[in-house]
Amino acid sequence: MSRIDLLRYFLPISSKLSEVEEELQRQMESDVAVVGRLASHVGSGKGKRLRPALVLLGSRLCGVESTEDVRFAVVFEMMHTATLIHDDVIDHAQTRRAKPTLNALWGNTLTVLFGDLLYLRSMSSAIAGRSFRMLEIMAEVTTRMIEGELIQNDCLFNLDTTRKDYFDIQERKTALLFSGCTETGAVLAGRPEADCEALRRYGLEIGRAFQLVDDLLDYTSTEAEMGKPVFSDLREGKLTLPMLTLLERAPQEARPIIARIWENGEKLPISPADEKALRALLERHDALAETRDLARRASEAATAALKPVAGHDGTRRLLLDIPGILLARSN
Repeated sequence: MSRIDLLRYFLPISSKLSEVEEELQRQMESDVAVVGRLASHVGSGKGKRLRPALVLLGSRLCGVESTEDVRFAVVFEMMHTATLIHDDVIDHAQTRRAKPTLNALWGNTLTVLFGDLLYLRSMSSAIAGRSFRMLEIMAEVTTRMIEGELIQNDCLFNLDTTRKDYFDIQERKTALLFSGCTETGAVLAGRPEADCEALRRYGLEIGRAFQLVDDLLDYTSTEAEMGKPVFSDLREGKLTLPMLTLLERAPQEARPIIARIWENGEKLPISPADEKALRALLERHDALAETRDLARRASEAATAALKPVAGHDGTRRLLLDIPGILLARSN
């Protein structure tokens, strides 16, 4: 599903999303020229705005009537953008969303500093919201994301990486940020802890499903659809669930191919023969099918988690549909 498709789906919150865009632009303004150049490049490559939409929808469900939903939608999107910027440096990524990364254009130093600036601006905005609980959520999410990055880097180019490692990284780096977004509405509305926990769980399961689909697309999509080279995770030394499953089921066939790809280095493309062989092995040993199935189960767990939460019926329907929509995405 493209950004345009999602915006159509999020029509009930379109005015709020417009406010989010305006505030994001304002937050990126600076009288420092280099900051303006970097911000302009980031702003030209807009993502799906899924995380701010989840903040807004969760707030609508819970009956939040203030403008704090927009504030924290922006806060989480800036946090997310800052982590992507830092990830691109760590991964030596050259493209994102079919555009050159900041580090490809301006180098690592300016890119890291700009990511730091974005994150600090998100914190400043959160502090102005005067919600101690929201600050706790942000601190917890940030801590876990950094831990996830540390674990991931410790597992790079390691054929003995386990499923436990993978799911630990997935939860810390991706799912907990979604969880923070969906819990926000319950916190701002002063809902009971049971509702906060239900929305937390809903976001956590959405994040799990989202990452599983992301990892699947790295092996099934195209560069044109993804906006970056396919097989990127493997070339960068990351073993995600499809490849971990293959290594469990066909180690003698898969290990030599992966070792050869890693020996060639990140800058060399995977040979057509190796790519074809891996695709065939992934299909033959149902590694892709298992990943799809786990994504589906996470999606179902998300809808089950949300059902006990009372609130705006139209918004509830949107939130219940989102997990299935994310399962069907192609980029």
